[in-house]
Amino acid sequence: MTSKKNMLLFIVENKFAITDRGLILTPGLGDKVKLVETGSKIKLVRPDKTEIETKITGIGFEGNHDIIISSEITTEQIPIGTEVWTVE
Repeated sequence: MTSKKNMLLFIVENKFAITDRGLILTPGLGDKVKLVETGSKIKLVRPDKTEIETKITGIGFEGNHDIIISSEITTEQIPIGTEVWTVE
């Protein structure tokens, strides 16, 4: 289900840590929800151009399809403006 070419999914506008669940990133996937699934690898490119690779651990079913990533990543590590990309 992952795209064959790296694609920008969205730019983080907000983030919320949920205990024992992970970090929710918004505004979410919108119509790009079909490009990824739970378990898909993603790359987070922060405004300073440093990168973190992780996996999607959950996708919201309603609204903009917000994603959930590992609780090992903190809100401080993902500044507003971070780009969320697919990984080949």
